[in-house]
This record gives sequence, C-alpha cells and structure tokens, in this order.
Amino acid sequence: MDKKILKNYLYNILYQLVKIVLPFILAPYTASHIGESALGVYNYAGSLMNWFILFGILGVNTYGNRQIAKVRDDVELRNKTFFEIFYMQICNMLIAMAAYFLFIRCVIPGDRFYYYLTGCTMLASMLDITWFFYGMEDFKKASIRNIIVKCLGVFLIMTLCKTPADLWLYILINVGSELFGQAIMFVQLRQYLTFEKVSLKDAYKNHFKATFQLFVPTIAISVYTLLDQTMVGALYEKEHVTFYLTSMNIVKMFLLLITSIGSVMLPRVTNVYYNKEDGAKRAEGYISTTMKISMLLALPMCFGMMAIAKSFCTWYIPVWPIIPELIMMGCPVIILISMSNVTGIQYMVPTGMYNQYSASVIAGSVVNFFINLLLIPKMGAYGAIIGSVIAEFTVTCVQMALIHSKVRFGFLQKSYGVYLFGTALMGAAVFALTRIFPIGPLYTVIEILTGMAVYALVLILTKEELVMKVLNAFRNRKGEAHA
Repeated sequence: MDKKILKNYLYNILYQLVKIVLPFILAPYTASHIGESALGVYNYAGSLMNWFILFGILGVNTYGNRQIAKVRDDVELRNKTFFEIFYMQICNMLIAMAAYFLFIRCVIPGDRFYYYLTGCTMLASMLDITWFFYGMEDFKKASIRNIIVKCLGVFLIMTLCKTPADLWLYILINVGSELFGQAIMFVQLRQYLTFEKVSLKDAYKNHFKATFQLFVPTIAISVYTLLDQTMVGALYEKEHVTFYLTSMNIVKMFLLLITSIGSVMLPRVTNVYYNKEDGAKRAEGYISTTMKISMLLALPMCFGMMAIAKSFCTWYIPVWPIIPELIMMGCPVIILISMSNVTGIQYMVPTGMYNQYSASVIAGSVVNFFINLLLIPKMGAYGAIIGSVIAEFTVTCVQMALIHSKVRFGFLQKSYGVYLFGTALMGAAVFALTRIFPIGPLYTVIEILTGMAVYALVLILTKEELVMKVLNAFRNRKGEAHA
C-alpha cells in the first residue's frame, strides 16, 4: 500500500473515528431528552425522504468518484466532466424535492411540519460534491469538512435541544450543519477547477445512462436498508424504527473503519485498471490485500461486539433494554458487508461490472423484502434485522461467485486461520470478563482493551504477514530517523 493510499486511508479513518465517537455521546442524550416517540417521527420522515434522494442522486456518488478518477490528469476534461455531472445532479434533485413535498402533501395525514422540515435536508444532498474530492484522491479536505460539520451539529444539539418539543430544532440543526458543510466544500473546489459553462443536454447524454446503471444496485441496496425502516414504521410501531436504527448504528459504527478502505481504493483501482498496461493484475493485487485487512478487522469486531453487547448497553442506554439483543443478532453483517465492500465497491464497480454488481444486490433486496414482509408484522425490529443479515449473506455469496474466475483471495492461507484463532481467544477472554466484572464504563473499556491485547498478541506471536509488514516498515522508518 503506497504512501498516498495510506495517507488517504488515515484521513478517512480519522473521520470514521469521529463518526463512531459522536453517536456514542449523542445517543443517550437524545434518548433521554427527545425520546423514542419524537425520534421515531423524525427517523420515519427521514426514511421516506431518503427514497426521493436516491431517485434524485441516482448513482452519482459512485459514478462521479469513478469518472473523476479516470480523467483527473486532464485539466480540461476534468472541468467539463465535473460541471456536467454536477448540473445533472442539481436538475435531478430539484425534481426529486418537488416530488417529495407533493408526496407528503398528498399521503401524510395530520401535522406535516416535521416531514416538511426534514425534507430541507435534500438541499444539502443536491449540493454534495464529496464525490469530486474522492475521485481526486484528496480525502483530507472531505474528511476535515465532515469532522467540522459533525462536531458542530452535536454541540448545537446538546446545547439547545432539551425536550421532545425541541424536535423541530433538532431537525433544523441537522439540516443547517449539512448545508454549512457543503458551502465549505465549494470554497475548496476552486483549487482544482475553473468555472465552465456546459450544455445540460450534453450532460444527460454523456452521463445519465451510466449513473442510472449504478442507480439500479443503489435502489436495490436500499430495499434492505431504507425499506427496513419504512416497513417497520408502516407495519409495526414507529418506536421500533428508532430501536432498529440505534442497534444497527452501533453495529455498523465500527464497520466504518473497514468500509472506508473502499472509498480510498475505488478511485485507485479505477485509475490503475484503465490507465496501466498491467491494470487487471494490479487491481487483483490491491483487493486481495484489502480483503485480508478487512477480515483482520471484521472478525474481532463482530465477535467482540457480541461479547460486550449486554454489559455495554446496560449502562450506555438502559432506557431501551431491547437494544443488546438486536445488536447481537445484527453483528454478522460486520463480516458480510466487509467482504461485499471488497468484492463489489473495490472491484466490480471500478472494473465496470455494473450488471453483475446489480444482479448481486437485487438478489439481496428481493430476499430481504420477502423476509421483512413475513417477519416484521410479527417481530418488528427483530424481523428487520434477521432480514438484513440474510440479505447481506446473499449479496456476498453472489458477488464471490461472480468474480471467482477473475480474483483469487486465498482464503486457505495461514493468515485467515490466524484471524479466526485470534478472534476465538479474544471472544472467550472478553466474554469471561463480562461475567466477572460489574457493570460500568470503566469495566467495558478494560474488556475492550483486554480483547485487543489478546488478539494483537496472537497476530504477533504467529508472525502474521500483514502485521509483520507494518512492524518492519515502522522499524525501518524509525531506523532512518536515527540514521
């Protein structure tokens, strides 16, 4: 992994760590001050709004990243490509916003104020150009902007929102902070681009078909993400939307450390695959390595979270005793999403396997829909999580089968056995400590640190390949510094 990839990954990791820490701080506060009923209304409104955002954005976030990565060395073409994609994005989002507000006016009975206010978030999505900076492999600007926005939003919420009656202010802060973040990005954009007038007709001619191709898997993925929330709110109770989101957010927050690799590798694999003579071979080498990194992290995260879920939630969010059970049920998605992020986002999308990628996520969405339809009316959030796990399993299996002839991951290598062995020892140690220690934040931290120490010790004693490369690189750098 070269220095630029590592630097981009570290910036992305910094942002992901902030995304992990801030919800930890905010979730207990909003649970006790705003409450599950008010949050349920906001989350349900958000789930409806996000459907319209999907249809407005289409596949621009992924396509724009990929397309800018292909042309970033040609200044003139980079200018033209950006403004064509951006103008098309604005036009599509304006249509989507009009459709959302019309839908709320016609379908939602009673007080629609919170639904209208939540819909203003679509303005931030319309102006979102993060995909450009990712395509340029400039993760520093996007990461710093995102960190500022997240911290500002949490600070304002904890300062100003005190009761369920402040839900309007809670929503307004979320909307305002996102818009502020987009404004920062446009100031930074001047470093790379000069304004260029382009034809909207040409924009749709050059880019609409490709963004629509990526929209198909995007909408399919949403069937087992957004649709989970929408179906729980419609078929069960709105409070269970909050329970489902809270538990899955806790499960997936550490997953962000792994999937952030995909954001970094997508533009690199794209650029190498299309612009180097041995692009296909180098692309295979990149994702074989990132699969190892993903499994090195995902296995202990999954089973470690399962081990501490009950003791952690008992002090962290005691007002909702349902959460630890939902967390333990949802933990397998950490492993499954980590794998499909490598096979799908890091390989299939950069190499143009749009149809195959679409087929995999459509298969998962169909499975998820029918499981949701069967289980949610009886089990609420429990049924939604079961559906999500099975859907992710389906997607991962289909993607692995589709790229099997192109990429060899070498799952029988020693490293994968070491990860499994280390995870088993770590899980047993952490679980034992949760049975011995009393409940409290300090003891949870001790359990986590103990688990990390056990896992790291196994990796070092067995001289696992990736760990040895990192340690040797560190020793060499340290030796150069003293030379």
